[in-house]
Formats: sequence, structure tokens, C-alpha cells
Amino acid sequence: MILSQGKGTACEPLATATDRSQYLVHRVTGPERRRLCEMGLVEGAKVDVINRARPGMMIVKVGGCRLALVRGVADYVMVR
Repeated sequence: MILSQGKGTACEPLATATDRSQYLVHRVTGPERRRLCEMGLVEGAKVDVINRARPGMMIVKVGGCRLALVRGVADYVMVR
């Protein structure tokens, strides 16, 4: 688990999220940042984890849209 800077709020990568849970996006980093933001994964967005379809992939719901994310990309989305 990673602590966010300055606020003391625990954050974790979306890739470690559990099925049927809700999170808020804390920040998005990495080379896919722009594409993820365009898909609605922006700071403060609510993310519902639908399921971890298979190893290395997960289905999430953001703002009414379902997205399939691979673990490598979901590692760049920090949630709490």
C-alpha cells in the first residue's frame, strides 16, 4: 500500500482492487495517462470493479461505461 503525499490517505493501484468494490481515483500516472483520462479515469472519478475477468485483466465501470484494463495499465491508476 502506498501513502499519498501530504494527506496521509492510503492509496493503492487499481490493479490490486477486489471484485465488486468501489474506489475513487486519486491520481493517474504513466505513459497511458492521457488515454486513461480521456476514458474517464480522472481524479475524483468513481470506479466500480465489476470483475477480474482473468489473470492480468479486469473490467471496471466508470461514469456509465465499462472498460477492460490490463494489469500493466491499471497499475498507473491510484485509487482509495
